[in-house]
Amino acid sequence: MSDQRIRAVAHGAVTPARVGLRQLKTQPTAFEIARLAVTAVLSFEFASWLPDTSPRPVLAPLTAILVLQITLFQTIRHVWQRVVSVVVGVIVAALLSNLVGFSWWSLGLTITAALVCGVLMRLGNYVLEVPISAMLILSLGAGAAATGRIVETLVGALTGLIAGILTSPVRIQAAEEALEGLSEIMASHLHAIAEGVEKRPEPRTYGELLAQARFLSRDVQRVDGELAQAEESIRLNPQGVGMLRAMVALRETLAALEHCGITIRGLARCLADHANEVEAEREDPLSQSDARSRLATALGHLASALGTYGRLRRQQFATGSTDLEDPLAYHLAAAHEERVKLGDLLWADSPDWPLHGEILVHLDRLRNELKSERRMLTKGRANRRLRIPRPSPPATLSPIRRRTDLRRARS
Repeated sequence: MSDQRIRAVAHGAVTPARVGLRQLKTQPTAFEIARLAVTAVLSFEFASWLPDTSPRPVLAPLTAILVLQITLFQTIRHVWQRVVSVVVGVIVAALLSNLVGFSWWSLGLTITAALVCGVLMRLGNYVLEVPISAMLILSLGAGAAATGRIVETLVGALTGLIAGILTSPVRIQAAEEALEGLSEIMASHLHAIAEGVEKRPEPRTYGELLAQARFLSRDVQRVDGELAQAEESIRLNPQGVGMLRAMVALRETLAALEHCGITIRGLARCLADHANEVEAEREDPLSQSDARSRLATALGHLASALGTYGRLRRQQFATGSTDLEDPLAYHLAAAHEERVKLGDLLWADSPDWPLHGEILVHLDRLRNELKSERRMLTKGRANRRLRIPRPSPPATLSPIRRRTDLRRARS
């Protein structure tokens, strides 16, 4: 297959990545509004049926709105904090009202005691609810007011908890799409580097490519946050039963992509250094058209392999099977072939050989990372638990490690 044919296949195998990461699909705003409104109305109706509540038990819908969160785990935590804060506030107010009555100093004593209790019980955002409940009960007097406030709070909390169990979404699918989007961004950046190498642009262009590569870590952090939300969405959620294994696989995929991002950044750093240090009048093997063409083709195949890996994982998460293993294997094999030919074109006695060797090492690292992932995916089909990939070495190597990698590259 000719070089032009190989480059055409490499460039056409990955759909151009979007400008930014695909955002997580959250529940529509209309759904969230309806979810809160229906829960509040139901809690009000339930409280109205009980004899110990006020004629207009608005505390029940207020509690339901406050405790109902996006995830079931957060809802349960808010239910506990809300109920405990109200009950403790009522108890403090009831005890002090019977002993000292209502006055300015008893009010201060009640607030202080309620705040101390809230802090000791670690009620978080509901610490202030303890003195609020205590002040209301102290001013109205213990008895029916205290009982009604507790009952309305319990009704609202219970309604919000039931609504959370029935309507809290599981965000696994959104996290899968975010990972696929991250792989597309990395593949797109590798294609941009490949095009830059083939065109041999000015050093400033390589600097811009390096700046873009540094932003990959920010994208990885963003997806990491989205995976954390997905993990929380399945905690204590009946809909998330059996999804822990899927979260392990998602984390492993993110770890692999993070290693690839580190390697891409190191590769961009090497190319930028090479463009800045090589003098125009000096003969440099990497500046020759054949060497640049080989490097661009190898990068194109690695970009296609990276994008294929992201889509492959997305298919596996969605359906449990995939038809992209053969294209991934093809691009990895083609990238290795071009890397070997590139190594033959570079001079071991060139003054720029350290930079050339680093470029070859980064190519090998990126290919080995994806090859290792493909091997683990094959093992995963036998229902074995996937092993979290070991971190790749950092982009900045020690002199001893660099000499070792260069000897491997020559061999």
